[in-house]
Amino acid sequence: MATIDLESKDYVLLSLDAAFVNDDVQCVCQRLGIHRGKYWANKKIGSRLYTLKRSKDLSRNVLLAKQYAEEALLDLVPSRFESITVSANQSEQSRIDLTIEVFRITGESQKILYFVPVGG
Repeated sequence: MATIDLESKDYVLLSLDAAFVNDDVQCVCQRLGIHRGKYWANKKIGSRLYTLKRSKDLSRNVLLAKQYAEEALLDLVPSRFESITVSANQSEQSRIDLTIEVFRITGESQKILYFVPVGG
C-alpha cells in the first residue's frame, strides 16, 4: 500500500498495517487532488483547485482556494466526518496553504496541511 506525501504530493510506499492509519488524510487529499468532473464514477467528486494553477497570483485566490476546498469536502461531512473547517493563507508567493481540520464522528480532530500552487 502507499500513502500520499502532502509536501511532494507523491506516493510513499508503506506496509499494509501503516497504510490504514491515515485513511482520513488520504480521503481528504484525494478529494482535493481529483479534478472536479473527471472522476468516472461520480462527476460531483473532486475540486476546482487545479484552475488556480493557471491563474494569476492575486490575493482573491486565497478566498477561492478556501471555497473550492470546502466544496470538494462538502459531501464527506454527514457520512464520514462530523465537521470540516478550512482556513487558507498565503505565506509565500505562488503558493496557498490550506489548513483543514477534520472532526471525526468519535470526537477526535486532526489537522491536515495541504498546499495549492498558484500562478503557473
